[in-house]
Amino acid sequence: MKIAVYGAGNQELYVNQLKLPEKYGGTPPYGGSRMAIEFKKAGHDVYLAEPDRSMLTIDMWKTVEDSGVIVTSDDAEAARNAEIAVLFTPFGKPTFNIAKNIITHLPEGGVITNTCTVSPLVLYYVLEVEIKRKRKDVGISSMHPAAVPGTPQHGHYVIGGHTTNDLDLATPEQIKKCEDLVKSCNKDAYVVPADVSSAVADMGSLVTAVTLSGVLDYYQVGTRIIKAPQEMVEKQILMTLQTMASLVESSGVNGLLKAMHPELLVKSASSMHLLDEQKDLDAALETLSNLDPELMENARDADIKPTNLVAAQALSKELLNLMGERASEGTIRRCMRKMFE
Repeated sequence: MKIAVYGAGNQELYVNQLKLPEKYGGTPPYGGSRMAIEFKKAGHDVYLAEPDRSMLTIDMWKTVEDSGVIVTSDDAEAARNAEIAVLFTPFGKPTFNIAKNIITHLPEGGVITNTCTVSPLVLYYVLEVEIKRKRKDVGISSMHPAAVPGTPQHGHYVIGGHTTNDLDLATPEQIKKCEDLVKSCNKDAYVVPADVSSAVADMGSLVTAVTLSGVLDYYQVGTRIIKAPQEMVEKQILMTLQTMASLVESSGVNGLLKAMHPELLVKSASSMHLLDEQKDLDAALETLSNLDPELMENARDADIKPTNLVAAQALSKELLNLMGERASEGTIRRCMRKMFE
């Protein structure tokens, strides 16, 4: 296959700030440049598009070029040689701009894939006009490493498939091509709904893991120990998640912390410690009982801005009923884009 990787990866961040060689192992270069090396080693024709040579040291660039990867500063050149274009690029708008610049240059049936920089669904909405008018053959998926490429932890990729809102961003053949690329590198391929991929693969997966653990803990305690109706338990879970998400959106983490009142939360949550094996709750209570004083000081000075604590799916249905399909979909898409502005 012909592959293009956009973005070599910031080695100053990986090596000197995060100190990945000492903490995780592996050998630099890490990131997009390592992905390109591994794709080439698997037998593919690979371009690495990176205009900023300072991202890697001279020796690291030599490692890339000695592997057979073609390095270019011309995004269009790389796109013309890309059945799959992988965006290992800056978060948000810079990635959108690169995607818009390369879409016209991709060969027939090309696939644009994101990493941790943006949701594939939002990327699709940003490119929707180009796709529907000129490039209906182009698919959108993800080639998300869900770890830092080049470290021993990177043994898998997350690929975006059919979305939870019943949208195909890529054909089954294009998704299969992404899977084949991953497997050719002797890595595991996980195909998940494209609009879920960011939650399980981005850096924020730390939040997902802790939150999901808490949801399951309460679900088991609520349904098995308290024996509350499943519907009641799930509605309380929804209320909690929606409240936290809405407060972060309106008021940031400091506003969330001020509204949540950690001391009160510890007292309240302690009453739900009904099993000996609730280790996740133990850890949460310990963390909340010993918060950084500076963090608490910032929270005390924060503003809790006007916030509508509404269920997102219920709101979407109401918009559909009130505005009709076309107008409601447009509104929902604009709101999705705002998460990345």
